[in-house]
Amino acid sequence: MHPFQKLEVCGQAHAFALDCYSRAQAIADRSIRWQLQRAAQSIPANLVEGAGSQSQAAFGRYIAIAIASAKESEYHLLFARDAGLLPAAAYEELARSINNLTPRLVVLLATVRRNAERRTKR
Repeated sequence: MHPFQKLEVCGQAHAFALDCYSRAQAIADRSIRWQLQRAAQSIPANLVEGAGSQSQAAFGRYIAIAIASAKESEYHLLFARDAGLLPAAAYEELARSINNLTPRLVVLLATVRRNAERRTKR
């Protein structure tokens, strides 16, 4: 088990989810609003769930799901902008945030997978 509160990337994912939730309130299309909010919230939720797992390998699987949710969020942002549902300024800020977060998740995944491999070689 890993204390998720110590993972800086988890705090960043939480802040992104809150920002998406807030900014998505202006999206009139309920379906798009819900999809964006759900995908964004899935990122920190999977990190927290994975941090509670009993092995590095399991934690890695949850991080991979968080990365997939980040990519899904990125697409929903793009769609909302291109469909005229999200102002360009809001899109730019959220896109910058997710484009900063995703590589950090990839680094975390690589680290956790390396640690899992070391433990299985012992």
